Amino acid sequence: MFLKDLICTKLELATQYYTRLSELLEVKTLFKKDFLIEEGEICSFIGFVKTGVLRSYLDKDGKEFNIDFYFYESIVTSYRSFLTREPSIGSIQALENSTILCLSKTNYDLLLNESKAWFKVAKYISDILFVKKCQKDISLLMNTAYERYKLLLQTYPNVEQLVPQYHIASYIGIEPESLSRLKSLNISQ
Repeated sequence: MFLKDLICTKLELATQYYTRLSELLEVKTLFKKDFLIEEGEICSFIGFVKTGVLRSYLDKDGKEFNIDFYFYESIVTSYRSFLTREPSIGSIQALENSTILCLSKTNYDLLLNESKAWFKVAKYISDILFVKKCQKDISLLMNTAYERYKLLLQTYPNVEQLVPQYHIASYIGIEPESLSRLKSLNISQ
């Protein structure tokens, strides 16, 4: 299981930490198009994708802007809302049936109070989310649409098989028709 590898191998914590985390996780099952969190709700969890595919997006005047995708082993949360206890400015929705292992804010805080070792897990989560956000922000500012598309394919190799075209186009900041042109450039190279 990916969480056991994360806790015991990557973060080099004893098996007891994985066992303790497992005791506190709540399993959430979502069907396609179900929401893990909706805009305006306060995010009270950090999730780990066990199965499925999700997207986070913002809605502005009825137009959706995809912010990120979450696949197997991804950390999924509205992190700003989780930390500040303010309403989420976006939504997270399942693109297919999905299973998420959720650690509630209450249990997250409980773990941090139990042992300083849990700060290693918290730092890992915050680092992953921060780096992911920085990469996306820099890409939107510095890269062409084609470069953003290539980076998306590199970051998520199976994205085209799992995510509808119009969501991919929104994620890289272009219209679906432009994505078709980019894909034809990718094939010819």
